[in-house]
Amino acid sequence: MTLTLDNRSRNKESSLTQALRQIQQLNSKIAVLEQQHQDYVQKQQNLIPAIAERKYFSDTGSTSAADSNL
Repeated sequence: MTLTLDNRSRNKESSLTQALRQIQQLNSKIAVLEQQHQDYVQKQQNLIPAIAERKYFSDTGSTSAADSNL
């Protein structure tokens, strides 16, 4: 009976260890995805001024910022 209890304890510990390892792996993947998302959002935010500038110059008939000084 003592051996059976010891085996159960070891199996539970092994299962908990595996679960912990899986949680740590998922947390690492989440961290990578969060960083990728932040990079994507930053790139999109960087596009906003460029798009606005292009629209401004297309609306005014200019082709570049230099044309607006003429």
